[in-house]
Amino acid sequence: MLELIVQGVPVKRGTSDKQVSYVASMTFGDIARLLDGNYLYVPNQPDLPDLAQRKLNPARIKAIAMYILENYHNGTIFFPPICINIQPAPIYKDERIFLPYQSVAMRLTDGQHRCFGIREALIEINREDAMKFTILSQIEVGVLFYSALSLEDERQAFRDQNLLVQRPSVSLAHYFDRRSPAVLIAKELMERVPQFQNNVEQIENGLSPHNPKLITLSTLVTATKYTFPNLKGMTDLDLKINWAVNFWQALASILPNDPWQVKSKEERCQQRQESLLVSAVVFQALGMLARDLYLENVPEQELVKWLTRLQEINWLKDNEFWRERGVTQVGATREPIISNTKTTVSACHKTLQESIGILPIDSLV
Repeated sequence: MLELIVQGVPVKRGTSDKQVSYVASMTFGDIARLLDGNYLYVPNQPDLPDLAQRKLNPARIKAIAMYILENYHNGTIFFPPICINIQPAPIYKDERIFLPYQSVAMRLTDGQHRCFGIREALIEINREDAMKFTILSQIEVGVLFYSALSLEDERQAFRDQNLLVQRPSVSLAHYFDRRSPAVLIAKELMERVPQFQNNVEQIENGLSPHNPKLITLSTLVTATKYTFPNLKGMTDLDLKINWAVNFWQALASILPNDPWQVKSKEERCQQRQESLLVSAVVFQALGMLARDLYLENVPEQELVKWLTRLQEINWLKDNEFWRERGVTQVGATREPIISNTKTTVSACHKTLQESIGILPIDSLV
């Protein structure tokens, strides 16, 4: 009889002796073999309701596979343990857990996409290099085995694990990231552009009325991705950083009354109500404009000359100019509002292109 044998340590989840789990690990190869044989997650009982599982998201599986392939060689894969309910209770002897394939059901309560991402990574690497496939197969992931949870408890575990865990804000996730080239550029902008220094919110996703910061790190990263789309590797990263720094410094230098300087929370709150120059939409559109100038090979020393005409724009939110171009709308209170959508960002970008004399691409068609 085929079976999986893993080293494990028992842990108690409560005061009852029946509430036993086991902390262990499994290799990536084990995970793939269990999935390929329909032993992991698929129950042995055909009539057992399968309501505690989510529908697989192919895009998420692909993203996890790429994460593994990009980082397995330097040991910076940071997976939380997957959780598996074993039904009936597994045999535990001599610090080993015995899992006969044909007589136990191994059902994931947490880690479904991680497991399928692991298998996808192995499939991808096997197409390229059998030696690397063998190496990747031996990498381990932590596992928490639950011993004979009832279906009701299994569903409760699924609910608790997926709803009680809170993801970090996008800004904080960026702040902790040292892999993404776009994030690395944005962090350099935070340090080297005077108006961004101590003026970028790095924790929260949004800026409340009581937050005096200029912009969130999330918005700055998005604007950077618009400037350098499809940026994957670190090739010429310093050149791109220098160009981006010079763009934002040039832009800040020509804006009247330095609207991006650090302000009190009261001043910033009023500014957000009145001016578009501190809106996330405009920052993203400016990132697109930077892309236009970068593709035009505009020398860094000529950026100020190209951007000077932005001084002529009336940036007040209640200006009819912006509503006519689809950047702002009239809200329920008859006050102008600006929605952070791709459509609005695109409309704002087109307006900026026209302002400095760059012909929009769609007009060339």
